Amino acid sequence: MTPSDPTPRHPAADPEADRRRIDELQAQLKKARGTVEKPRAPALVSHRQTAVAYRVLVDMIAGLLVGGFLGYWLGRWLGWAPYALIGGLIVGFAAGVNNAWRAIRVFSEDANKGEDRLP
Repeated sequence: MTPSDPTPRHPAADPEADRRRIDELQAQLKKARGTVEKPRAPALVSHRQTAVAYRVLVDMIAGLLVGGFLGYWLGRWLGWAPYALIGGLIVGFAAGVNNAWRAIRVFSEDANKGEDRLP
């Protein structure tokens, strides 16, 4: 270099120092990533709970619809128009509650055991 040459702005590259710095950064990253716990499966539990909730809803609606239809049909056939329909709705509601209760009981038993089986 002659006195008329401008001074370099960047120091000369040291590949060994860069490599050590990269290795140190990678070690710090591994250490930081190792302390983070992986999330459990809350989405799976949420999906199972949602599935049971939909099943309870469908059981209740199906019970009311089937009971109402049978009550209506029986009332038209036997001439017990309002009473058969009301009785059919009550029986359908009771059947829906029974089916919903069984689904909830199976879900809670499986949840206590830790099984992943849907009811």
